[in-house]
Amino acid sequence: MFQLPPMVRRLLFPAMAAALAYAAWRSYSWPGLILALLMLSFWLLLHFTKLMRLLRTVANRPLGRVRDAGALAQRLKPGMPLVDVMRLTLSIGALRSVPDADPEVRTWSDDTGHTAICSFEQGRLVSFRVEATPQLEPPDTPDLAP
Repeated sequence: MFQLPPMVRRLLFPAMAAALAYAAWRSYSWPGLILALLMLSFWLLLHFTKLMRLLRTVANRPLGRVRDAGALAQRLKPGMPLVDVMRLTLSIGALRSVPDADPEVRTWSDDTGHTAICSFEQGRLVSFRVEATPQLEPPDTPDLAP
C-alpha cells in the first residue's frame, strides 16, 4: 500500500481546497467561489459530524476492551489512522506509553486473555501484535475448618 509522507498528507487538503477555489473563481467568478467555499465547509462539517458520532459511541464503552483481539489483528493494516482502529474496536485503546510520546502504544484486551498491542507514529499504525496474558489463578488457601 502506497503511503504519502506526513508532510505531503498535511498539505494535500489545503492545496486541493485552494485549487478548487481558484478553478471556481476562474470559471464562475464570485458565485463560483462562494459555491466552492460552501462545498468545502459542508465537506468539513460532514467529517466533523462523523468523528463526533464515533467519539460519542466510544465514550460509552470500556477503555481498551474488544470482543476478539485475534480478529482485530487480522483486520489491522500498517498505515491505518487511529480513528479507523477506534472504529473497528469501538473503544479507545488503553495508553501504555508516556502521553504525547511518539510512538504511541495502545492496547485492546478481550475476555479470553488476549491483548492486541498497537504502536502508532503520528497517528498512523506502525506495528501490532497479539499476546496472550497469563491467567491469574487464585492462591491455594488451607482449609481452616476444625
